Amino acid sequence: MKTKLLLAALGLATTAFGQNNKTAIEFNLTDIPEGYIIDISKFEGQGGRTCFADSSTTTTRKFTVNCEDLTDNTYYSASLYKKNNNFSHLNSRKIMIQKGSTTIVSGSGIHSGDWNVESKNPKQVFLNKMNDLGKDLLSKMDDIRDTVTNYEGYRSSNPSVIEIYNQVNKREFEAMKTIPVDAYWLERLLQASASVNYEGKEYKYYNQVEELYKLMPDQYKNTKEGKAINLALYSKAPEIGDVINDYDLYDADGTVHHLADYRGKWLLLEFSSYFCGPCRLFCPTVKYFYERGVGKNFEIIDITNDAQVQFEAMAADEKFTSPLFNDRESKTGLFALNKISAYPTFYIVDPEGKITDIFMGVYYDKIIKLMKDHGGFAKPEYKKEKNATIITRPEFANINGQFLIDKIEIYKDSVVTHCTFPISYTSYKVAKETGLFVNGKCVSKLIGSNISNDDFTPIPFGELGHCRLTFEPLPKGTKTFDFIEGDCEGCFRIEGIKIAE
Repeated sequence: MKTKLLLAALGLATTAFGQNNKTAIEFNLTDIPEGYIIDISKFEGQGGRTCFADSSTTTTRKFTVNCEDLTDNTYYSASLYKKNNNFSHLNSRKIMIQKGSTTIVSGSGIHSGDWNVESKNPKQVFLNKMNDLGKDLLSKMDDIRDTVTNYEGYRSSNPSVIEIYNQVNKREFEAMKTIPVDAYWLERLLQASASVNYEGKEYKYYNQVEELYKLMPDQYKNTKEGKAINLALYSKAPEIGDVINDYDLYDADGTVHHLADYRGKWLLLEFSSYFCGPCRLFCPTVKYFYERGVGKNFEIIDITNDAQVQFEAMAADEKFTSPLFNDRESKTGLFALNKISAYPTFYIVDPEGKITDIFMGVYYDKIIKLMKDHGGFAKPEYKKEKNATIITRPEFANINGQFLIDKIEIYKDSVVTHCTFPISYTSYKVAKETGLFVNGKCVSKLIGSNISNDDFTPIPFGELGHCRLTFEPLPKGTKTFDFIEGDCEGCFRIEGIKIAE
């Protein structure tokens, strides 16, 4: 009996020990109006996702968020927004957790800056100091955002919001002159250097950032963060005509790669992130380009600077068929050297390693034209069958828009085109007036389609738009034609499509 009691006691002790070492955030908030959702997001490196949302109708909100699958980069944030109103997001409060302990968030009202955050993580002390410097201003910002109900209201309120942000930054930079430099101080200055990367010396607080950098002891200037701030302040952003910077890049297996390995090819470099929506939407397009046949002298390379756990998730989720690399040393690596400040940023690099274009955002028509002009598409294939001529990946002279023909089937009584609209999570439409033109004259009208020509066809996330269009037979002896969406200036068109070898 004594033995059984002892084992039971040990079991209780073990359970209690396990509970005490649980990592969690406890929320105890009052005076939260009905209709507000408290969003708790988990962040890893570049971005985060909602892990819990409290939408209860009571004015007192008490709940616990268990923190799991933690890394050294994990932190959380809490913010409020109104139900059914995506434009009413109020300021987020950053919450640092400490493994094996519970962080307490308490307070009242919708202004997260007024809440108390008690954490055993020492970084929270610095964050709380920064928060206290500007919480009155942040409350004003919340009051502005709380009245926004639509995009127009969001746009019109933006100048006021930006001005308040500037005032908060000014207070923080002034205070940092009197606060001893430590790792958290350094991280805040590194955050500000992102604005320097984006705006250069035009950044409103460039001089303050530079002044704070000069105050740093050498031991901090020699850290990766210090070197990254130095690069932001004093290095020259790459320009068209420069040779592309190079640095160690890692694939999902940990093998090191370099951009120099691809000399002799045209490169489309996409600097992206797992948490960047447009970047993720471009992934199916890249897969399609490779499935359609990317030319042997052309390569599309996706480069992230995400935390390792996100990089591995991106590689697993997207199942890349093209090169995917991670810049593990992004503070001083390729992202820093190229002053990447927004996702996605594209660099076009010629076979000699020189930059020929730089742009932010996914401009599909520009990318398609780039691939067409520089061998990005594999050569066409011509095949004769009993009743038809089949052209796969037909060659074309020019394109206006985002629509590609993957295959053409030429029969005696019809012409069938297999087409792709290479953009995910949107909708597309092929007008009834679409026809095949020769010398500016429509010689073959659209007579059949496997999609509606009256309504837009939706494209689910992660997929692309595909359709099969049937046209009247072409005049005998036709060697090239133009695919035009209607007889109008500015209509979508693919010109000079070759149907003869």
